[in-house]
Amino acid sequence: MHSTPVIPDRAASAHLRDLLCAAGYEHAEIARREPMRGGLSGARLTRLALRHPMPGGAARYTSVVYKRIAPLDGWLGEASRDCGIREVRLWSSGILGDLPHALAMPTLAYGYDGPEDAPEAGAVLLADVRGALLREPLRAPRGRLPRTILALLDHLAWLHARYWCDPRLRDPALGLMPYDAALRLIAPEGVAARLACGDTTPYLTLAVAGWEAFFRLAPRGAAATLRDVLHAPDVYLPAIERLPWTLAHGDVWGPNLGWLPPTRIAPRTGRRLLLLDWALATAGPATYDPLWLCGTWHALQPPRILAAYRARLERHLSARGIDLPAATWRSLADAGYLRTALTCGEALGRAAAEAPSGAARERAEQWVRWWAERAARAARHLLR
Repeated sequence: MHSTPVIPDRAASAHLRDLLCAAGYEHAEIARREPMRGGLSGARLTRLALRHPMPGGAARYTSVVYKRIAPLDGWLGEASRDCGIREVRLWSSGILGDLPHALAMPTLAYGYDGPEDAPEAGAVLLADVRGALLREPLRAPRGRLPRTILALLDHLAWLHARYWCDPRLRDPALGLMPYDAALRLIAPEGVAARLACGDTTPYLTLAVAGWEAFFRLAPRGAAATLRDVLHAPDVYLPAIERLPWTLAHGDVWGPNLGWLPPTRIAPRTGRRLLLLDWALATAGPATYDPLWLCGTWHALQPPRILAAYRARLERHLSARGIDLPAATWRSLADAGYLRTALTCGEALGRAAAEAPSGAARERAEQWVRWWAERAARAARHLLR
């Protein structure tokens, strides 16, 4: 899906110029604007070629990405209740300034149009890191547990340990995605309501077909349990809210990932994880992020992923003097399984419906049944 091309009005142009100045590009000229292919949110992305005049009439060029966001932008902004432009708020609050050094963000500048407590829009200026992004973002790395996946899990565990039970994340002013929205982000009823209002986003029609396939293939009892959670999430939320919380990115999948190579000059760093697009960030169970990988890269085996992630999380927590009891871990795993099935179930159902007939389709359908059963069991466990 293509994002809406940015045709700058006077306010947006002034705001962009402010961001360029804040990033140290006050003398740069915008030589070219290129609307970019966006994701599922309503954010508008434009790649800018900046021309920097040099002595003697020469020039050098820099490429940056301008991301402009409105409150409740698009169907995903509304579903996640992003009233305060979450991605900008995370930077302005200083939260993302505390990221572990093993994680890299290409943010150069950020800001709001209008007052921060009621912004008309917000924007982020990013370095152009397309060369560092995954080459095949929609395909899981091959192998049982390849090094890339293990490294990714380690970096996620480091992130989650850094913000473990951080009281700043409980501040409503931070605007993180609420617990109930995290569970019902792509709920069938919400998707249907958007379509009924005339939303023509192509993904929504695909989601309807995916949910139909998911609930058709899921065992009857499991399907009934998951529908109950979607209809009455408040019954399950207290158990999830009592769990240890952390800063969960909320959208850890291939297109938002990349790797920056080790630096050769001081300060030297090892390979750093690029983690883009924090629009779905939430304060919640750490397991949301590693299991979201499994909900989008269907070749991954969730029990193996969680076992590898748990070992790394416990190591990073131990370095901070924090213990992770086995019972707490089991509840975190249950919360992660439930949330992933309720948000990625449509993708699992769609994959089964679109798989070629024969062994491939049988495996995909079995995978839907496995996820539905595991998530329904998780829901029952959380109510104990």
